[in-house]
Amino acid sequence: MKKIRLITREEAFKRAQHIMDEYRALYGIDFEMEHTFLPVALLVPTQAELSEAKLLVVLQEIKHGYDAPITVIPYGGRYYVIDGHHRAFALWKLGLSQIEALVLRPKSRFLPGVVRTAERSGLRSLADIKIVRD
Repeated sequence: MKKIRLITREEAFKRAQHIMDEYRALYGIDFEMEHTFLPVALLVPTQAELSEAKLLVVLQEIKHGYDAPITVIPYGGRYYVIDGHHRAFALWKLGLSQIEALVLRPKSRFLPGVVRTAERSGLRSLADIKIVRD
């Protein structure tokens, strides 16, 4: 069985910066990163399935203090998860109403590709994610 390695807080910040740089290059617009807490109810997943094995590891680690933030992009009053689906789902399942997030805020209006991905997949909330056995 493959060992599951979770990213650290520091890696989550580095990954968010890397994603922001990629988005800047891809869309040709500038972004700013905001570190905040968001209502879980406003999160929209962009991944339809999650690994049960990884989810169980994340749930266990959260109980022992694991706290890497997720990365999201805002659009239409909702926050689309770019990185951290297992973390977001686990915290939602544990009943948390707020989640630590790195928000990649575009400085110009545009339609992020992840919004179309979520719509095509019928994803509107974390409850729409399917857990699959690996």
